[in-house]
Amino acid sequence: MWQRWMIVHKVVLQVVLPVLRRLPYRLSIRLLGIMGRLDLLVIPHQTRLYEEAVAGAAERLGCDWNVRAVSRALARQTYRWRTRDLLLDGRSDRWIDPLFQVSGRDKLEAAQARGKGVILLANHFGSHVLMTHWLFRQGFPLRWFGEKPRNISEYLIDKFQSEGTHGQAGLFVSRKAGTAEGASTIYHAARILNAGLIVKIACDVRWNDAKAVSASFLGRTESFSTTWVTLAAMTGAAVVPAFCRMDEQGTFHLDFRDPLIVPPDARRPGRAIEWVDRALDTLEEQVRLFPEQSNDYFFWEAVEEQAKNPAPSRRSERAVAVR
Repeated sequence: MWQRWMIVHKVVLQVVLPVLRRLPYRLSIRLLGIMGRLDLLVIPHQTRLYEEAVAGAAERLGCDWNVRAVSRALARQTYRWRTRDLLLDGRSDRWIDPLFQVSGRDKLEAAQARGKGVILLANHFGSHVLMTHWLFRQGFPLRWFGEKPRNISEYLIDKFQSEGTHGQAGLFVSRKAGTAEGASTIYHAARILNAGLIVKIACDVRWNDAKAVSASFLGRTESFSTTWVTLAAMTGAAVVPAFCRMDEQGTFHLDFRDPLIVPPDARRPGRAIEWVDRALDTLEEQVRLFPEQSNDYFFWEAVEEQAKNPAPSRRSERAVAVR
């Protein structure tokens, strides 16, 4: 059902965005929040859908959230989240700069100064696309490792046009890609890191391949990619966890954490698990603190069947033991 409403939201945004772009930014953010609340009021069963999603997550995580309040906050964020960076198109750097409250920039710059490249360990929490927008605006040499994002600004589309040995072309991945194509993408990312650039990759990508691991996240056991661990172990690049969330006024809170160094032996069988668990633990802390930023997670479709049977992580084993 949620996938169907994602399509509806997309169509609605295509209609209203030209108008919202002409309005003051803060007013547009407020109107997007009202649109999300109207979803709950006028669409049959939508309130129940949100409240069941939030209640389910709260139960799995053992969180004492006010389900009604979180559901409404989540609804207000829905259209804002779907808008991504489209409201920033055509704006000057000076206009955009006050919209971002940034902490830990010095940590990212220190990791970059090592000269071995940086793996920016991102996620699908909050306004993750806006993190990319800000980094490009600030002149960081960034590349995106993952599926090609859709419904983004012309500014980002232009930034994603780079080609050549260290270009963006070749880093976009597809779930339909074969083993050879996947390996080629990883080696392309390694070349980019060895050149001292930044590669942004998500730690929460659900994936089924021979190197995936089973890990517990938000109270569910899922199969997650270990590509970022492989890249860090191969190249010696520092790993900088990062988060971005949007508040009710439309300000983006961007947080770069202390760099991690993944040892070379993390590529060996069974060693990537601890790093995946560590990243998911840190991400889960953010969800507990800011559940209204979790539009992507609370409506994840449960994976009923998995093509592979990756080795379980110690964290998921602990969860089973507790039950």
